[in-house]
Amino acid sequence: MTTTAIEPTGRTGTDAPAVRLTGVGKSFGGTPAVQDVTLDIRSNEFFSILGPSGCGKTTLMRMITGFEMPTEGTVELGGVPATGVPPHKRDLNMLFQSYALFPHLSVHDNIAFELKVRKSRPKAEIGAAVREALALVRLEGYGERSIAQLSGGQRQRVAIARALIGRPSLLLLDEPLGALDQKLRAEMQLELKKIQREVGVTFVTVTHDQEEALTMSDRIAIMDGGRVLQVDTPEAIYERPATRFVADFIGTSNLLTGTLGGHRLGVAQLGNLTVPDGHGLADGTEAHLAVRPENVRLAPAGTAPDGGEVTVDGALQQVVYLGNATRYHLTLADGSDFVAEARGADASGLALGDPVTAGWAVRHSRVLAE
Repeated sequence: MTTTAIEPTGRTGTDAPAVRLTGVGKSFGGTPAVQDVTLDIRSNEFFSILGPSGCGKTTLMRMITGFEMPTEGTVELGGVPATGVPPHKRDLNMLFQSYALFPHLSVHDNIAFELKVRKSRPKAEIGAAVREALALVRLEGYGERSIAQLSGGQRQRVAIARALIGRPSLLLLDEPLGALDQKLRAEMQLELKKIQREVGVTFVTVTHDQEEALTMSDRIAIMDGGRVLQVDTPEAIYERPATRFVADFIGTSNLLTGTLGGHRLGVAQLGNLTVPDGHGLADGTEAHLAVRPENVRLAPAGTAPDGGEVTVDGALQQVVYLGNATRYHLTLADGSDFVAEARGADASGLALGDPVTAGWAVRHSRVLAE
């Protein structure tokens, strides 16, 4: 399969990042929505901006597209200053959650519309370009169908084909899978990543869905309160969160708060818990210990679980079967909630209300200052 019709043409021939934000901020009526964001988005990567509603991620994306202008800071696209440049003069395109397809036009004409508006290709080449774009999104032979005849996933593919046929250097996706059901979302996550690799266009997506970002992204920026808290690979963000918010927002984390002293964290009513070296925090600092449920093992009270170098006691309150895993919800001695997770069905032999000991290896702990 060839993809010549949608190969990007906006390369600068330099090592400049696809997007460079330097000290970018945006305020509305004196209230900051984005604060002091500095980051590079590399050429040809799949980059996600992830955070809860109201964190500033959509405002940040709109400053990249040019629909909003920064109150402070600068935006560069492909090494070229873009602050103040209107959207239609930026070498990018945008895919909206609603797809914005024209119901009165065929699939072919929806995709061709992009080229006709931009007048970027001779009319004689449009038909071939549309066919190649349809082949890219696995919709060969669908050109004459109406939009009403397509499923949700097929409509999304048409929107992707239309967004890419104009050969942008950068494609921005605003909650691109939000309108799809869970199974189709999972399929389209892999499909979007596959398409991005084939065409070599930089994809930047905005989402609040952690699984979506972890599945598709080469790197992720985590936002909260208008600030970027961490930029890293999905694996690094999950395994080595930089802040308490990141640890709690990405997946599920158990968070225990106490005071550091030597190699231990003193937690009220739970005692002194061993923590790993290298956290760089001074004795007497209030800190949070984060441990993922899948790294926690359970045993009857007073029995050390396998690999349980660090242990806490509690009572089993709930058992939830998830299909590929079973999740155990505990209440610890200090009244806090704690979660353990084991693969497969419940084979623990524990009953609700039983006193239990939860344990994990020191290496699975993460010490966070905030």
